[in-house]
Amino acid sequence: MPESGSASYWRTHRAALGYAAFGLVLFAAFLFATFPYTATFSKVLAPIGLEFSSASQSLRFPFSAELTDVRVSSTTSAAPYPVIECPVITIAPSLLSLLTFQPGVRVRASLYDGVAIVTLRPSGGGPAIRYDLDAVNVARQRVFALPGAAASGTMSGHGTLWLSPADLEADTGDGEMIGADLAIMSALASTPIRLGNADAKFKLAGGALTIEDLKTSGGDLTLAATGTIELGADPAHSTLAIQFTLVPEPAAVSRLNMLFALLPHPPNAQPYRLTGTLSAWRIS
Repeated sequence: MPESGSASYWRTHRAALGYAAFGLVLFAAFLFATFPYTATFSKVLAPIGLEFSSASQSLRFPFSAELTDVRVSSTTSAAPYPVIECPVITIAPSLLSLLTFQPGVRVRASLYDGVAIVTLRPSGGGPAIRYDLDAVNVARQRVFALPGAAASGTMSGHGTLWLSPADLEADTGDGEMIGADLAIMSALASTPIRLGNADAKFKLAGGALTIEDLKTSGGDLTLAATGTIELGADPAHSTLAIQFTLVPEPAAVSRLNMLFALLPHPPNAQPYRLTGTLSAWRIS
């Protein structure tokens, strides 16, 4: 039976195709082996006032680098501790950003007993960020502190952010955060105040972070909240305009009497209003 034209073509050109495939593999290996992992990571963090350091770096098969003891710190404020600390992160080139000739990175980090996967690439002078968080231990982070109290539980979530280095009103983004087994330890209650599970959706635009919907369930209190935080150049001066309701479980009322006594009125359908700033807030 005579050989088909297609089979004949492949037999004639298979050596050339093999060399071409081998050349592509070598090119890809060279590209990823020489990719400036740490320099690119630094470049996308710098416009938003962040820098990072690490103890060591090593290439990781097939196309990534591993960094240990990573610390991400602010370059604009003298905080006594890093914004983020990770024992190990893996950095790989963001393939989409390579195709657009704007090198970015995809970072997978062991973050406070959980996992964070973040893609960062340059966009309009600042970074475009896509993130996924899984089971991050809120008790170990030090960015969001509660005055006179401590929190426990885990947070997961996902979202996208586009941040401007010079104009807060140009920042945009949205996302969802999900909490599990959340609790607050405070001197105002004899035992931890259990919030249980939480689900929050937010949007960032026009210089404001809008809490579109926040609800908790399965705890000592059912909390529902909406509102905005007008962001300031100094986060402590960000302005609050949030309203929320609290509905206590009957079994928890006696344990939380001291907390309820400090509120403007007993918990009921009438919402509370959280105003002021992050550093000097008040409830009415």
